[in-house]
Amino acid sequence: MLVTSLASSSKGNATLIRSARAAVLVDCGLACRTIEPLLGAAGVRPEQVQAIFLTHEHGDHVQGVGALARKHRIPVICTAGTAHALREKHLRDLTPQTICAGDTVQLADLDVTSFAVAHDAAEPLGFVLHSAGVTVGLATDLGSWDDALVGHLRPADLLVIEANHSREQLLASAYPWAVCQRIIGPYGHLDNHEAGALLAAIAADGRPRDVRLAHLSDQANTAAYAVKTVRGVLAEAGVSWLRVRAFPRIASPYPHKLHTWSSDQLLQQSPLF
Repeated sequence: MLVTSLASSSKGNATLIRSARAAVLVDCGLACRTIEPLLGAAGVRPEQVQAIFLTHEHGDHVQGVGALARKHRIPVICTAGTAHALREKHLRDLTPQTICAGDTVQLADLDVTSFAVAHDAAEPLGFVLHSAGVTVGLATDLGSWDDALVGHLRPADLLVIEANHSREQLLASAYPWAVCQRIIGPYGHLDNHEAGALLAAIAADGRPRDVRLAHLSDQANTAAYAVKTVRGVLAEAGVSWLRVRAFPRIASPYPHKLHTWSSDQLLQQSPLF
């Protein structure tokens, strides 16, 4: 499997995930004119995308979904709550395939299973994608986590987990207090320490995994600080077997600069552990 981050920040989110015979997008938070060349840089024509899975209806996850889906006849898959929230603006003249948390959608050799997350949206989801013995777990935009979420994500070989903000930087930022309260609340966003604690819980089984920190705030976080903080939390928990990096906020439209994780890395890295 290949996982390419096209955008991962509070301004836009889109992840391209490919198996041997399928290609899907999780979220489409970039304008159509922006996401098309990024797909091209990844070697994928837009019409080759077999589905766009939406986590929820917020603009940084759906900005380009309507235009891209209509132009290239790509099916959109989301919950009924998300579809209803987007009906008037982004999904007009489109009929999305609606799913519930726990449902699995099969596309060629790729299985996509959804699960509920705690976020202030109509009916938000995370996803676990599985193909040919490799599993990718994706959970962004969640203000809190529990044992059920750990169970959903534990099978993953690659974990794409939100590390949205540093709480100290957030509280010192220019955001209004009401916005800060929403972000740090149980239905807002995970901070770096909370992301580290979630990863430590998942990693309690001792299995090595790759981690990509995602959805970093533009005003209240940096990639270096998020990685340093998460690694610190893991070290305190005695976890040394997770390989942690951060996704870039926006991809560069050049193939050699795209941030792509390949399941082939699992075979190359396994002798090290």
